[in-house]
Amino acid sequence: MSTTPFGLPSAALVEHAVPGRHRSTTRATRSLRVRRSVIACLAAGAAAVSAVTVSTAADARTPMYFGSVAGGYSQASSASGENLANHAYSSFSSKPPVARMITVHAGGSSWRQVANAQPGSALYNDIVRWAQTIKARGGRVMVAFNHEPEAAAGGYRGTAAEFIAAWRHVHSIFDKQGASNVEWTLQMTAYAFRVGSGDARSISRWYPGDSWVDNVGADAYNWNVCGEGSGKYNELSALGAPVLAFARAHHKAASFPEFASNANSTRVQWIRNAHQYFLSNQDVLSAAFYFNRPPTVKANNDCRWSLSTSAEWDAFGDIARDSRFTA
Repeated sequence: MSTTPFGLPSAALVEHAVPGRHRSTTRATRSLRVRRSVIACLAAGAAAVSAVTVSTAADARTPMYFGSVAGGYSQASSASGENLANHAYSSFSSKPPVARMITVHAGGSSWRQVANAQPGSALYNDIVRWAQTIKARGGRVMVAFNHEPEAAAGGYRGTAAEFIAAWRHVHSIFDKQGASNVEWTLQMTAYAFRVGSGDARSISRWYPGDSWVDNVGADAYNWNVCGEGSGKYNELSALGAPVLAFARAHHKAASFPEFASNANSTRVQWIRNAHQYFLSNQDVLSAAFYFNRPPTVKANNDCRWSLSTSAEWDAFGDIARDSRFTA
C-alpha cells in the first residue's frame, strides 16, 4: 500500500500442451475397421493428454504462498500460531531482506534516473548487489520494483513511460547477473485494473509488457467506511476479478501482495470468503499477504486493517493451516 497515501480507493496460468507429431502409418490395404480403431485410440489418447494438461495447470500454483506484510508479520505469526510467508519492503541501498516476496524502491531517485543508471554508478552497483544476493539464496523469490506506481503518477518519480523504462532496466541488470530465480511481480492497486484505458491510473498504461512480467499483483482493500475508499464495501472476489482476468489474458500468475479489510462486524466472514476465493482460483493465484499493519498514514489513519479478535485470527489461521497454502 502506498505510503502517500495508502494507494488509491480500491475496490489460468495454463500450460499449453504442444501436440505431438503423429507419423501416418495408414496403408491403402488397411480395412476401414482398422482405420476407425486407430482413430478412436488416437482420440482417446488426445483426451487423456488433455486431461493431464488441465490437471497440471490446476495444480501448478498449489500450494500458494500465504502470509502477511512486514510490519505486521510478527504479530500475525504469533497470533495465528502458524508459519507464514513474509512480504518485506526495502530499498536498493539497503541489504535485501530475507522474505518470500520483496518490494524494492530506489530511494529518492526518479524512475528516469533508475532507467539511466550506468555501470559503475552507486545505484547500478546496488542493483547488481541485490541481484547477486537473491541469486545466491536460491529458491523462487517474488520481486516487485516500486509498488503502486500509478498512485505516484505526476510526482517526482516520473511518468508511466519512465516507470516502464526503469522496470525493464532493473530487470535487465538482474538478468545479466543470472538471477533466474526471481519472479517479477508487478504490484499495482486493484483500482488500476478497474478503470478504463483512458484513466491515467489504468494498468494498460503501466504494464511493462509480457516479456518483463511473471506475476500480476494487486493491492486489494475493502475500505468499507474508512479512508479514501469510504463507502465502498467489497468482497475480495469483487476486487480481484479484473486482476485475475488481466493475468489470465496475458498468461501470467496473479497475486495479492497486500490485501485487507477494514474492521467491521463481517470481517471474519470476509476472510473466510477470501479463503474460498483463493481456492477457486489456484490455477492462476500464487500468493496473498494480509496487510496487518496498524494505521501509519495520516490520510487514512481511521482505517483498522490489523486483525484483533480470536475469531478473526482463527479465520486467518485456517488459511495458513490449509495444506493447499504454504509459507
